[in-house]
Amino acid sequence: MKALHYIYIIIILGAITLHSCEDPIDVELEDAETLVTVDGWINGNAEDQTIRLTSSQPYFNNSFATGINNATVKVIRGDGQEFIFTGDGDGNYVWGSTAGSTLGTVGDEFKLEINVDGDILTSETELYRVPIVDSIYQEFVTDMGFIDGIMIEILTRDLPGVGDTYWIKTFKNGVYLNKADEINIAYDAGFDSGAETDGFVFIPPIRFLLNPFEDDDPTDSIDVASYISGDQVRVEIHSISNEAFTFMETMRDQLLNSDNGIFAEPLANTRGNITASSGKTVLGVFNVAAISAEERVID
Repeated sequence: MKALHYIYIIIILGAITLHSCEDPIDVELEDAETLVTVDGWINGNAEDQTIRLTSSQPYFNNSFATGINNATVKVIRGDGQEFIFTGDGDGNYVWGSTAGSTLGTVGDEFKLEINVDGDILTSETELYRVPIVDSIYQEFVTDMGFIDGIMIEILTRDLPGVGDTYWIKTFKNGVYLNKADEINIAYDAGFDSGAETDGFVFIPPIRFLLNPFEDDDPTDSIDVASYISGDQVRVEIHSISNEAFTFMETMRDQLLNSDNGIFAEPLANTRGNITASSGKTVLGVFNVAAISAEERVID
């Protein structure tokens, strides 16, 4: 009987504790130093290229970041060719492709130079190779508990040679699937350098992580939304540097941090591969990608 009494006490204390967890808590954070953020994801395709510069902002500020408009931006190829990126007055710096011109091809090296109020920001990278998207498959899936409908997967084999890193992007009816759950990156054909998947066909779930999650389709009440007949799917594989891969991996973990409950780690700025002559921290990444792509219409 005494043991049962103790059980009742534990249940009551647990209920009180859970109730107290629902009380709102106002967190006051000190304003951090404003930092330069560089969105330097460009590619070797024959199309206009954009590098965006913004100022960092407080954690609880949900407004769009303010563009930096007083900078000069250029990319220098390994052979000395300079590409000047012109500001549009809203933080975007654009290099215009003319007559099918490109920044370069696989194997070319590039240096980014940005001057912001005399502070010189620099980064170096290479345009790395990328495997082709061999094909996109579709399958009607049932009795999986979270989906009943058409799912897709790709067949792609990693290129021989350890250390290739990729960012796989999926577009449904022209809309890029960009939720944190949908960030799909690969080290060779696996998740990281320890997977030893060099030269393999992309492993699951990498080759399956092409299906939209619920918030992308508000009509769906399940965790993963399916495709329907007539949907257009485009899958792109972007080659990224190992530094860019680490950045994306860390950023994804930060965005999904709240899913870890009591095991969540304190949030911190994700460091990239850009340095400043002043020694100040610079946020963001510079990467020049080769891109392979495949499209299909769902049957």
